[in-house]
Amino acid sequence: MKVSKSNRKLPSGGRQRHGQAKDASRAAHVPQPDSDDDLDDILPTPAVTSGSSAYEALLGGLESFTASVSNGVKPKASKVKAQLTAVVGAQQRQDVTPAEPPLDNTNHAASSSDDVDDRSAVGVDEALPSHDAADQVAADFFSRQFAESLAEPDRMQGHGGSAPAWIEDSHAHSAWPNASWVTTGPSVAQAYDRLGNYGVKARLQTLWRDAHSTLLGADKQAQRQNTFHTKKKAKPCKAAQTDAKTDAAASEDALASSHMTNASEQPSDFVNAQQQAAFAVCNSYVDLFLPNQPYPVRSDAEDPVLDACLLHCINHCSKTAELIKKTNQQAKADPDFEAPRDQGFTRPKVLILLPMRNMALKTILRLLQFTQKETRADSIQGKHRFLEDFGPGQDGVDEEELTERGKRVKQQQPAEHQALFDGNCDDHFRIGMKITRGSVRLYSDFYESDIIVASPLALATKLIEDEEEGGAADFLSSIEVLLVNRLDVLHMQNWAHMTTVLEAVNQVPKGQHGVDIMRVREWYLSGNAKQHRQTILLSSFATAEANALFNRMCVNHAGKARLKVSYKGVLGHTLSPVRQIFERIASPSATADAEARFQHFKKHVWLSIKESGSSGQLVFVRSYFDFVRLRNFLKEEGASFVGLCEYTKYSDVSRGRSNFFHGRRRIMLYTERAHFYHRYRLRGIKVS
Repeated sequence: MKVSKSNRKLPSGGRQRHGQAKDASRAAHVPQPDSDDDLDDILPTPAVTSGSSAYEALLGGLESFTASVSNGVKPKASKVKAQLTAVVGAQQRQDVTPAEPPLDNTNHAASSSDDVDDRSAVGVDEALPSHDAADQVAADFFSRQFAESLAEPDRMQGHGGSAPAWIEDSHAHSAWPNASWVTTGPSVAQAYDRLGNYGVKARLQTLWRDAHSTLLGADKQAQRQNTFHTKKKAKPCKAAQTDAKTDAAASEDALASSHMTNASEQPSDFVNAQQQAAFAVCNSYVDLFLPNQPYPVRSDAEDPVLDACLLHCINHCSKTAELIKKTNQQAKADPDFEAPRDQGFTRPKVLILLPMRNMALKTILRLLQFTQKETRADSIQGKHRFLEDFGPGQDGVDEEELTERGKRVKQQQPAEHQALFDGNCDDHFRIGMKITRGSVRLYSDFYESDIIVASPLALATKLIEDEEEGGAADFLSSIEVLLVNRLDVLHMQNWAHMTTVLEAVNQVPKGQHGVDIMRVREWYLSGNAKQHRQTILLSSFATAEANALFNRMCVNHAGKARLKVSYKGVLGHTLSPVRQIFERIASPSATADAEARFQHFKKHVWLSIKESGSSGQLVFVRSYFDFVRLRNFLKEEGASFVGLCEYTKYSDVSRGRSNFFHGRRRIMLYTERAHFYHRYRLRGIKVS
């Protein structure tokens, strides 16, 4: 059992007398509690003998408590102490194995200081108590340890009892403006300029450079100029040679020099600092949340951060396949070779969730660029069918089919809206990709695929279909990298599909599906696959739902890293000054927020609207359920209003906008999703 260094009580000279070493009995000493009020009859520095039944019972109790904490349950320290004491005591009464004698001073002194066992702590030269006393102190110590850890603010769940709190890190200031890293562990991984430093295969490096040849060439020239100017500025002036640099200035210079490259000797493989930092964090296999993804202003705009995440997914599949291939070759050459556990239950290792087909089209085409060159006709199987299914279809309208008025309306929409909804906007799709050495197969069966690209809606319907047919979605049982792009757009869809899919990922399968169970990794068999899955979330901004998903459903044992962004705001860009009034609404719980908002609208907002009697009043509603409730309420009140939501027909929208503009309807109900998808230009709104 590991005991952190911060909790070890080290007396004077204890390290010289005892040391920290492995021994034949594998004794794990538990440090003395800080308070002895309840332990008057217990001798100091007790020990629980490793390998005994009481020791194993204590471990089992701690694992059960850790599992309950990861699931969101926070029992009281006294209850934990009583449960652990009861478990250990019951097992101790059944244990007939005599206690192993304590180590003498000679054995401790003979141990090498370099051979340190983390499961040992330093004790003192006193007699060790009996097993009952040792188990009691062990239960008391660990119950207090967990109680103290749960009392820390902002403590993340799902990482056992050693997960640290969120830590600020200024490493991201050079890559993202107005942003900084926040992690649950050590600092973010160091960023290198070359892909070879991350262990990426030479073949993938070549494909990556070919795909970014134009951007890397332009960036190389900029880096040459930046390097020249940086070196020129770094030369000290004679008048300032006696002035020492401050710590802040020195750290900024070191950070800037770390991102500079010598273009003549070793040019960078990355387009910009954001792409470099994103790939470094992805390669460390921690959960990542980047709520700073800009909206594209062109349909063919590059996304360097997404490219870095896609390369990480391909590199992971390549390394996994190479490991399994080498093991198979060794097993074939040597019949007595004992194969290691290097597989999951099923083949799919990467799951990419996207909101619409047009984004899936760009993502898969980018994956193909990073994976395989089209040197033969069968290098990419199923590409023609893929272009037909994911290209402009029924949801994508060609420019030639638009009327003159439709073209004018489209041109009036913002550039990011045109780029976001350009092409096929269908939100129901799923496709598998099988990657081999010489080819890539699209539309492969999920159980034979390496990468699955789908929308949450399509996977949710797949889960329902499999359940009705008596099967199970076992193809999601061994996902090791989960990439979610455009989480903000997914938030405008049905968010319940997102949570349904994430709950189904990494579940223990119901079928074996031809896998050699002796080669399945231990954490899959024990049901801890979620703790070994990396989740990458890309979004334009953070929402409460996104933060909850990242905090509760991403439980990677390696830790978490997210970008803390400071937004500048948009009120300064409005054409006319707008007065905003914020009102706090009291709510007893989060589940009662909708009812509290509705009651506040009835008692305060609606009365002021009714008394004013003026027209041109817009009520903006975020949720469709709130929209339905307000619509029914206004009908009961006999109000003059028009309602526009994401499900309103175009003819009703045109009629309602006209009635509101000409004053025939005083109030307009307008939903957030209707504005997101259509960006209607509403005329007739009066600003008081």
